[in-house]
Amino acid sequence: MSMKRVTGLVVVFAMVMVLTTLGSQGVFAESGTVTQLMETEKVMIEVELKDDYFNPEVITIPNGTATTLILKNKGKKEHTFTVEKLGVDAEVQPGKEKTITVNPKQRGTYELICRYHFQEGMVGKVIIK
Repeated sequence: MSMKRVTGLVVVFAMVMVLTTLGSQGVFAESGTVTQLMETEKVMIEVELKDDYFNPEVITIPNGTATTLILKNKGKKEHTFTVEKLGVDAEVQPGKEKTITVNPKQRGTYELICRYHFQEGMVGKVIIK
């Protein structure tokens, strides 16, 4: 065999290896991307209900994404997390927590209140972006 032919075979072999490797990595990367999208769609927000305010007072939730809210009553009174226009109304006893999931379908700013203490200023906002 001549040196040119050996060199040509080596080059062809190297190209086949590169293409095979790239092809399998492309498939792997694609399936990895799908997995990552599923994981990043999970949103969790912790909200403290205190006597008589929410912390944070303004909560931003992504539109069309299921969002878990962990409501922790850090006060001495029973409180609610109520957003009437989103159909959300959760009661939380003092010292307890409740987990709810919301999946808003329309952007906007919505009024958040505690039904028992809104007159004392326990209000906030939920922004759907």
